[in-house]
Amino acid sequence: MAIPRIGIIGVGNMGQIHARILGNMRALAALADTDLEKAQRIAATYGVKAYSDFESMIDETPLDGVVISTPTSTHAAIAEKIAKSYDRIKGILIEKPLASTLEDANRVAGILRTKKVVTIVSHSEIYNPVVERAIALIKTGAIGTPRTIIHDRRGFVQPSRIASLGDVFEDIGVHDFDIMARISSGHAKLYAQCDSEGGVINSATVLVKLEMGTLHVFHLSRQYAGRRREMDISGTKGTLVLDLFGQIIKVQDLDQEPSADSRTIKLTERGATIKVYGEPVQEVINDFLKCIETGGAPKVGLDDGVGALRIVEAARASAKTGKIIDVTVQGRN
Repeated sequence: MAIPRIGIIGVGNMGQIHARILGNMRALAALADTDLEKAQRIAATYGVKAYSDFESMIDETPLDGVVISTPTSTHAAIAEKIAKSYDRIKGILIEKPLASTLEDANRVAGILRTKKVVTIVSHSEIYNPVVERAIALIKTGAIGTPRTIIHDRRGFVQPSRIASLGDVFEDIGVHDFDIMARISSGHAKLYAQCDSEGGVINSATVLVKLEMGTLHVFHLSRQYAGRRREMDISGTKGTLVLDLFGQIIKVQDLDQEPSADSRTIKLTERGATIKVYGEPVQEVINDFLKCIETGGAPKVGLDDGVGALRIVEAARASAKTGKIIDVTVQGRN
């Protein structure tokens, strides 16, 4: 089967990453952006045509799928219009989040399901091999029952970009809220505190305590000097410490000396440092193209996108009111 032909809508930071990867895979067919001059510059690099609107791109270019990498507030409306107006589009990859609100997410998800459009929501950390390996270790009982899981996702975003990205919960929190749902599930209590910039929540701490006993702690910030993408998972038998950038997992048994050296060894040995490699966005696109070709289910689909936004809205409500919010974490595979 021929490589699917993909068009990109929006060539900002993430759109350009998708263009690079799809271009290298010979799957990029066209680009669209309201800034036509910018789109033309990027399109020239890959020998494809640029458009100022996605409708013209789809009308004039034979496409199997599209990537939506526009400002967050436009995701749902664009996906809805494509699903309703262009039956020949087999697949849509939506940059995270699925939508800005749970209401919009539920509406567009219903339309996409009805139209049977293959849809991936780019919670790219789920495709990070270090996250995949850690979830597998947890499920096989390597550290016993998880008790406390700290998600640390902090960095800096230029204030000029914040309006297009939305608040910190929908922008970066969705990654960790989805990871949580692949580790824990059930009824929970959520409490959030935040700091705002220009009226937009830009950093926050969120606590989610599951009835089953597991506690998830989220440190989220876009006003941090440096970049941190880490997880610390404490279980009844041991711990996992993840460096999501360096793609390293440190494994330690609970009865092991804290000062014990770690080294690169097999998983069956004690005190392990496991290093894995991969580019998560590349894996997102691999999954996208495969699903278009086969009609299979993606690793991160509509239910995952909606589930993450359910936690986003609960965090917003808690941060606004100062109250503890009842939530249900719907487990994912």
